[in-house]
Amino acid sequence: MKVGERYVCDVPDCGKSFSRSDHLSRHKFNHEPRSIHTCSCAGCNKSFVRKDVKEKHEYYHRKKIKKQKLKSAKKQKIVKILSAKSPTDPANGIGELVGNDASGMKNTGKIMEVENLSAQNVEHLRYPTAQQHRMEESQNTHHRTGNSMNASSNTNNDIIAHFTVADQYFSNLNQENYSASEISSNSTQNSLLPTDLTQWLFNDIDFLNQKNVSSPSGTSLSGGTNANQLLEGAFCISPNFPQYSTQTFSGTVLIQKLCEYIPNLHELLFGVEQLRLCLDVYWAAYHVQFPILHRPSFSADDVHPFLLLSMIMMGAGLMDVNDPPSVAILPLSQRLADCIAVPLRWLISSSEEFGSPTKAWMIQSLIVLESYEILFSSRKLHERAYLHHGLKIQLLRRSALLGGDPLNRTSDDTNLTEEKDIWKKWIEIESLKRAALVSFYLDTVHATIFGHEIVLFAHQIKLSMPCDDMLWEMSVIDKNNLPPQTETPRFIVALTKLLHQEQSEASSLSKKLLLAGLLTIKFQMEQKDLQMTFLDWKSVKESWKSTIYKAIDVWRDAVCHGDCCDTRNAFYLPSTGEPSNFVRAELSLSDTKCKFPIYHLCQAFMRVKQYDMIIYAGTPRRMSVKTTERDYKVVEGRIKEWSNSTNGKISVLHCYILLNEIMFNGGVESVYEPDCDSVLHRPNIVASALFVVWVYNYSLHGPESLSHKFSLQNEIREREGGYSYINRIYHSLVKHTGEKTLNYKGLEKYSKIIDDIPNKHYLVGLLKLFRNKYIRCRSEICREYAELLQNCILRSMGKEREPFT
Repeated sequence: MKVGERYVCDVPDCGKSFSRSDHLSRHKFNHEPRSIHTCSCAGCNKSFVRKDVKEKHEYYHRKKIKKQKLKSAKKQKIVKILSAKSPTDPANGIGELVGNDASGMKNTGKIMEVENLSAQNVEHLRYPTAQQHRMEESQNTHHRTGNSMNASSNTNNDIIAHFTVADQYFSNLNQENYSASEISSNSTQNSLLPTDLTQWLFNDIDFLNQKNVSSPSGTSLSGGTNANQLLEGAFCISPNFPQYSTQTFSGTVLIQKLCEYIPNLHELLFGVEQLRLCLDVYWAAYHVQFPILHRPSFSADDVHPFLLLSMIMMGAGLMDVNDPPSVAILPLSQRLADCIAVPLRWLISSSEEFGSPTKAWMIQSLIVLESYEILFSSRKLHERAYLHHGLKIQLLRRSALLGGDPLNRTSDDTNLTEEKDIWKKWIEIESLKRAALVSFYLDTVHATIFGHEIVLFAHQIKLSMPCDDMLWEMSVIDKNNLPPQTETPRFIVALTKLLHQEQSEASSLSKKLLLAGLLTIKFQMEQKDLQMTFLDWKSVKESWKSTIYKAIDVWRDAVCHGDCCDTRNAFYLPSTGEPSNFVRAELSLSDTKCKFPIYHLCQAFMRVKQYDMIIYAGTPRRMSVKTTERDYKVVEGRIKEWSNSTNGKISVLHCYILLNEIMFNGGVESVYEPDCDSVLHRPNIVASALFVVWVYNYSLHGPESLSHKFSLQNEIREREGGYSYINRIYHSLVKHTGEKTLNYKGLEKYSKIIDDIPNKHYLVGLLKLFRNKYIRCRSEICREYAELLQNCILRSMGKEREPFT
């Protein structure tokens, strides 16, 4: 029967509801099946009420049997080949290497293809390397001098040659349409020319769409397909899905366990009520932005205590200090978060489990800890997070995550049809993959906002994109009413589609990852620009920027549907029906502030360096290195050139648009509190946008007034308030173009009229408004923004710049 907009099952004690009538009809087969379909495979007695599910189940049986027969046949063939070849035959050497080093050569299907090559063809695969030249030179010397060690040297040379042959053979194995001689001739021309890099990044969609191919640098791009196959198998078998957790836990026993690791929790009166509040805030504010944990199967009692401590820390750090009920439960939220954060990194590092192989809880804990240290803590912890960021990346690189498909470690003999914990296995793999992808995202975003050195590049990410949000958040799997299954593409393929301006759909987390991928390519190409300048390869310098600009436009229009303020584009907010499942105001559907502020900042910082902004604004040091007068003079020259260019105008236009989206809600003034902002990184990005606006206008028009220079008092009086200023700039641009709202596609047009808007340097009111907000922040980095804004205010009032020492 239909109740409202839902179709509800009328069978007593069922109560399940569906959005479509055909789903309800299919569900009723569970209560009154027309027929029972039993698996026809020997030894399997599983039954199904749907014939298509039974057929899919049998298909996996047949697939497994076929795979086992093929594996057995290949083993028999390789034994025959090894017995027929001589000990010095290079092909035989490859076979021995494969047999003796199974851990290094896991793709047995490709390895066995070596049987189709004769010894003569394998020899064609050899190419001269520096190692071989040294080997041959040493061999000739021994021959001329009659060295008694000649026999031993030849033996070593044979071994080295076998390794060389195997290495080159497997690197070209995927070029199936080439003969052995063609492969040999191509491999000698495989050096990376200056123009090949841009060709590889921007014009190789056919190349990247191939499976298990290598990039010009030899990096494998495989990964992701096995995870999709595992998911498909899990739906087919449909074992017991980990049931939804109501966040019940063992109370005082669990609290006592946590206090053993952090004794100071006793002093802060940390109990069950405080734990539940911190977890609620974590799920409501952090999880919706970075869903690296599987909430439906989460259990506070079963999760690793260090991961649980990191969640408590983040929940306390994101707690709204203006919410009286929360403050009544946890009045010292900042102290609690810092109490955990300071020792937690050392606790994780000293754990017996820390190291390779990487466990999911390690990476997840380090991600949450790094987020807190970077965004909510003291400068000391902020710097500690950056210093130890590389450690987390090295753990990932020593795992199957960044070394390939996590499922490669799964034995071929795994019987998925009998695996009762197949959902747990999929959850573990998907969690690890999401943790690796979020680590990549944070690496890029922190490099953009803070000027940190980037560690991971887009072409090093070999994983598939995250699964659908609905699938990740659902709490029950009904085998007769399965959700739509969409195979997620590999990250590098989805990114390449953007570079080629192709439209695609993506989940909320995938949207962030794709934008981070474009930013990473920007950083990578800037490094190549420096190398090309040094090597006098100027032909390709700067030629890549238009491609990135267009790709970001496609991301905004096609992937983000042209609206960076829509909450549904940025976050997935499932409704679980739990009383504790509340939604933060900044993350609600009614909030109209920008949810992708990094989009605006990347558009600005693609045209000017973050370093130049803060140095010109007067920061006394960057990355703990003092600013010198020489630094300022160099930066000043670049800023003058930038502010007088079209790039400068487009940079500042993006920052004006961001500030308008933050300060106004449909034309009505909206209060912005950076200390209570739940959207991670947004307070830092808003501050950076303010510096861009001030630097642009001050470099062109100078101070707002000279009252500070001539007055004996240090009283600061602005000529225009902050809201009035942004409202005037915004409506001046709209008025000149005859449009109702600013159109992102019209930035080139706006850049031609922005010079006609008067008094753009009346910035003291705007800077004071935000300075008074940032100075009250719990984050020491945000309080430093307030000091830098104060310096800009004084400069705008006519104060002379104090020279750097």
